[in-house]
Amino acid sequence: MVYLKSKIISVMMVCGLVLVVAACSGPAPAGEIDKSVGDSRTQTVSIEQPAATTEPVTAPEPTATDLPTEIIEPVSPISPVPTPEENTVNSLVATMNPIPGSEEALAAAIDDLSQQLNVPPDQISLVSTEAKQWSDSSLGCPQEGFMYAQVITPGYLIVLEADGVEYQYHTNQSDTAILCKE
Repeated sequence: MVYLKSKIISVMMVCGLVLVVAACSGPAPAGEIDKSVGDSRTQTVSIEQPAATTEPVTAPEPTATDLPTEIIEPVSPISPVPTPEENTVNSLVATMNPIPGSEEALAAAIDDLSQQLNVPPDQISLVSTEAKQWSDSSLGCPQEGFMYAQVITPGYLIVLEADGVEYQYHTNQSDTAILCKE
């Protein structure tokens, strides 16, 4: 019984090897297919091919109406195209002369205040920016019921003004901005 199983496995391995070799060697020559079993027995099967046409096939030349009239630039999935509002905020931040490195945090604070007050970003002005080392990940504005990582978190204290009222934002060094109502 064991001998029979090993023979069956050997035959299966040979058949698998034949299939792999056949797949890697490309198509069989036109007209015949060779089926080998791995020993001296070989069977040849003839396949009739349809008669080839002698007329070459050519594609029609494109006309001016077939060509596209508008070129559409591809959009990268990695770096999304900024929305008009983001462009407004980013250009506004550039004119405010913030502390180098705080531009992203300042843009996040302006965008948040603009949405909360429902005012255009250009009606918000920068009062001050100060680099800070927050004592934990709450950025100095802990909320009751939340736990925060007890790690010093570098960021900024940004004071913005809109309609004569000042707003304090606590930020990290990237795009997290919290309106702190102390």
